[in-house]
Amino acid sequence: MIDMVPRYILFMLVLTFIFMQLTTPSFAQETTINAIPLPIGSGARALGQGGAFIAVADDATAASWNPGALTQLERPELSVVGSFLSTHQDFDPGDTGFSLGDEDVSRGDLNYFSIAYPLKIFGKNLVAALSYQQKFDFHMKIDFDQTLVNPLDQSITQQEIDFESKGGVGALTPAISMLVLPKLSIGVAVNFYTDEFFGNFAWKEKTQIRATSPTSTDTVDAHLTFKNFQAVNVTTGLLLDIWEKEDKRLTFGAVYHTPYEATVDRVTDNVFIISSERFSDRRREPFTVDYPMSAGAGFGFRYNDALLFSMDMTWTDWSEFEQKNEDTGEKSLPLGGVPTDREIDDTYAVRFGTEYLIFRQKVIIPIRGGAFYDPRPSLDDPIDIYGFGVGSGIAFKRLSIDGAYQFRWANDADGEDFGLAGTHFDITEHLFLASIIVYF
Repeated sequence: MIDMVPRYILFMLVLTFIFMQLTTPSFAQETTINAIPLPIGSGARALGQGGAFIAVADDATAASWNPGALTQLERPELSVVGSFLSTHQDFDPGDTGFSLGDEDVSRGDLNYFSIAYPLKIFGKNLVAALSYQQKFDFHMKIDFDQTLVNPLDQSITQQEIDFESKGGVGALTPAISMLVLPKLSIGVAVNFYTDEFFGNFAWKEKTQIRATSPTSTDTVDAHLTFKNFQAVNVTTGLLLDIWEKEDKRLTFGAVYHTPYEATVDRVTDNVFIISSERFSDRRREPFTVDYPMSAGAGFGFRYNDALLFSMDMTWTDWSEFEQKNEDTGEKSLPLGGVPTDREIDDTYAVRFGTEYLIFRQKVIIPIRGGAFYDPRPSLDDPIDIYGFGVGSGIAFKRLSIDGAYQFRWANDADGEDFGLAGTHFDITEHLFLASIIVYF
C-alpha cells in the first residue's frame, strides 16, 4: 500500500489535468457548443425556405418565428413536426498530441407541436395558440487518445478518453396575436423552458478515461446529470403590410426574444479505480446560466398567388452569455468553461427563401428553397455556418403534409469550445423534417 502512494499521486495529478479539460470543474465544459439555444424556429415549411420566415410565418410555427404573424391563420389548426438530425465532425488534432477521429451522432426529436384557434374580439381578428418546441439539443460524442510521458522516469501512459452527451430541453409556449390596425398585427409568446416533458433530466454526460501504464490500468467513470432546468422568456413580434397592389404584396416582420436566466442542477457521480482501489465522488450543485437576447427583421414579397420571396436578418447578443456556480460563486463562459474576461462575439445571421405553388384540382403542391449564413458563437471569432434548404409537400382542403431537408457546414472551427485547445474541426449536418397540419 505504501509503494502505491507516489504512483497514485502522480496519476491523480495527470488525471486531474485531463479531467479538468473534459468534465467536472465547470458546467460549460460539458455542455460545450451544443448547450446554446437553437438559432432559428421550427417547421418543415419554414426550414425548407432556408429559415427566412419572420415576415411570412403564416402557419402555427409563427409562435416561434414571429407571434405577430399568427393573425394570418384563418382556420383552427393542429400541427405536428418531427425531425431527424445527423451531425458529422471531422477533427484535426494539430500539434496537440491527441489522436482524434471523426464523430457521427444521429437522433430524432419531436420538433414542434401546436394548436391554434382564430377568433374575433370587439371586431378585431385575434389568434390564440399553444405550442411545444424542442429548444435545446445536447447530443455530442468525442473519443480521443493521448500519450503521456512521466518526466520522472520517462515511463509512458496511454490515455483513452470517451465522451458522450445526450438529451434536450423543450419549451411550452402560449401565444396570442391581434390585428391592431388594418395593416398591422402584433403578438406575444411566453416560453416556459423545462426538462419535465420526456424524462426526469435535461441531459446526461458520460466520460470514461482509461489510463494504461507498464504496471497498471486505471479508470475513471464520470457521469453528470443536469436536472430541473427552468427558465422563462418572452417573444414579441409584429407584421406590417407595407405595400399591396392587385395580387402583389410586400410585408415587413420584426421579432424580439428577451434575455433570460435559466436554473439547473448538476449531479456529479464519479467512480475512480486506481491500482485496484475504488474511490467515488457524488455531489449536487445549482447553476444559473444567463442567455442572450436576440432580434430579427425581414421582408416578404408575394409576386403573385404562386410565387413568394423572403429575406431575414437576426442579431444575437452573445456578450451576455455566462454561467455561475451558485455554491461557489464562480462565473465562467458556457463555451470552454473559460473565465468571463474572455469575450464571445455577437452573431449576425442572414437568410433568403422562396416558395412556388403549383395549383392542381383540389390540391396545392409547394416547391421551396433557401440559403443562409447562420454563424454560431465561439471563443474566438464566430463559427461560420453556411447552408441551404429545400422542401415540398401537398395541401388539401383540411390537411397539409410537408417535408424539408436542410444541409449545414462549417470549416476549421476552434476545438477550444469543446475543451480541446489547439484542435480544429469541420462540421456537416443533415436535417430532415416532416410535418402534418390539420385544419378544422
